[in-house]
Amino acid sequence: MAEIEKHIQDEDEINKRATNEEVVTFLIGHIDKPCEVRVGEKIYNIRDFYIREAERLLDPNNEKRLTDSKQIERLEKKIREYKPL
Repeated sequence: MAEIEKHIQDEDEINKRATNEEVVTFLIGHIDKPCEVRVGEKIYNIRDFYIREAERLLDPNNEKRLTDSKQIERLEKKIREYKPL
C-alpha cells in the first residue's frame, strides 16, 4: 500500500512541475489525434474530452490555469480549429 501511495505522490509531483508548454503540447497532440474505438461500423474518439480539459486550463477561475500567454494563444487557436465560435 505504501508503494502505491508513493507512486501517486510521485505522479502528482511530476504534474506540478510540468510547464505550460509541455501541457499545451500534450493537449494539442491529443486534440489532433485523439484515441479512437470502433463500435460496429462506427468509429468514436474522445477529442471532446481533451477540448474540455483544455478549456478548463484556460478558465480564469481555475487556480491551475495556464499562465504563459504564448501557450494560451496556441491552445485557444487549436480549440477554435475543432470548435468554431
